[in-house]
Amino acid sequence: MQTVNITAHKRVLSTKGTLATLRREGKVPGVLYGLKGEPEPIEITGTDLRPVLAHRNAIIELNIDGVIQKSMMKQLDRDPIRGDFLHVDFVRVDNEHPVTVTVPVTTEGVPVGVKTQGGVFSVAKKFVKLRAKVQDIPDAFHLDVSNLNSGTTFYVKDLNFDKGTFVTPPRTALFGVGEGRKQDESATGAPGAPAAAKAPPAAAGKAAPAAAAAKPAAKKK
Repeated sequence: MQTVNITAHKRVLSTKGTLATLRREGKVPGVLYGLKGEPEPIEITGTDLRPVLAHRNAIIELNIDGVIQKSMMKQLDRDPIRGDFLHVDFVRVDNEHPVTVTVPVTTEGVPVGVKTQGGVFSVAKKFVKLRAKVQDIPDAFHLDVSNLNSGTTFYVKDLNFDKGTFVTPPRTALFGVGEGRKQDESATGAPGAPAAAKAPPAAAGKAAPAAAAAKPAAKKK
């Protein structure tokens, strides 16, 4: 797991105006909490925070005025238009207490169900949530899907992970190969051509409707 070092400073709880000034100076207000410790208001330079975004679930060693505390980023608030950092939350961690995190699920290869069976590969979910000790959290679940047959679905319960527990329900679908064109064609009996629609039989004793209504006779003058 990636470790990132960040320098931070304690800050005094302040008004909205003071926080706005802080942000204009390129700093991000934040708070560090957890592990039964008191919450600590802090401030961080925005440029120092950017490396954390490249490493999901990174361990962050916060150097707060010379005191290093091990943490993870819990939440980052950004301006919805400009994308500026508005506020950041860090939670203290250690090697004994499990934490809940979100881990990516990635796939590689082309399923045999797509190559030879006419199936269609689709991804339903790209992340799973799990709970584990920080040293046991995987960077991602990398899966080879080459042997996946048509009509097969891969669920959270199929992931191989025994160092923690999944928070995402086990029957949650991650990806699969649906039955595609070949299966649809075999059902019709004519490859590539839809079954011809049968015309309904004419009702007995009823004439077919006229193509156009007859015009009324001209009035004699």
